[in-house]
Amino acid sequence: MVCTVSNIYQQIWNSDRHKLLVSPRNNDGGWIDPDADILLDEQVRAFGRVDLDLARQPLFHYVNQDKLDDIATYRSLIALFDNYRFDNQKSEIITRGEKAEIERFIDDICQTRVMEIARAYLMQQLQINFSTVSFAQQLRSIWFDLYTNYFGDLPTRDSSAFEHIFVGEGKYDYSAIANQKISGGISGYHSWLKFYLDEQQQKANYLGHNYSVAGDLGMDNPYVVTIQMRWSERQKLQNMKQQNITIELFKKRGCFFVGTSPECEIAMGTVAYFESLANYKFHQEQREISINGANYNLTLYRNTKRDASRGEYIRSFYPIYLGVNS
Repeated sequence: MVCTVSNIYQQIWNSDRHKLLVSPRNNDGGWIDPDADILLDEQVRAFGRVDLDLARQPLFHYVNQDKLDDIATYRSLIALFDNYRFDNQKSEIITRGEKAEIERFIDDICQTRVMEIARAYLMQQLQINFSTVSFAQQLRSIWFDLYTNYFGDLPTRDSSAFEHIFVGEGKYDYSAIANQKISGGISGYHSWLKFYLDEQQQKANYLGHNYSVAGDLGMDNPYVVTIQMRWSERQKLQNMKQQNITIELFKKRGCFFVGTSPECEIAMGTVAYFESLANYKFHQEQREISINGANYNLTLYRNTKRDASRGEYIRSFYPIYLGVNS
């Protein structure tokens, strides 16, 4: 297997056998491919305010739930979502059962073609000698090990690449309650599957798209979105007069691929991580790539250490859509 510098992300994309087909709407409001696995309804541009929802419908009009249920990597990914506290200031407690779920996820993705291609690329192009066992160990470490991130005024403890990227971290203060509501923001949250499931549970509210480029964005490239969103949940707080509190969080711009399998996203993020460590093809924590004629800035941040230098864990990973080739 030969993996080259110029086409590694396209190779990973092409080999993603578990990718779901995505269709946007056409200019007449119908679906370009009504039989696609995902019908993506981007609707309108977001206004920029948490209290103004111009998108009357969910982002995900339809998702083929049967495929999510039938494919092992989707099942093992979904099993991980409830293992993390959304409040980024609460300590994580990893149980024996949750460790077993992590092992199952690593085992499942390591049996896929995309992870074979990622490992071959790292060995051939970056000269990193990975056995199948050591590669799985590295995946477990860089995606699931807990670390403290020192970016900003308040350190974020017990964070991990997986939690930040696939689940998201809520930023809010329980002491700042007004009218039985706590407001705040979201960091991370770059998983299309998590957003879809949160829409189904009426936690995530799509407020519209928020691209920085113009054009018929959904039709140009339905496999990535840049969204504005509101996330909310009712919680019962103990030892406080206000027992039922609404937590309402806002994200002005969030980017994620759509329809990509869990193994595809982990493969691309892992390759980008090791390229970033080697200072290879990355400039100011971004690498410009092209997939199927669409251009992206693939962005990868490593954690920030106490001395403000970059650490050795993945902090965030997501695509910024730059438009299609002319």
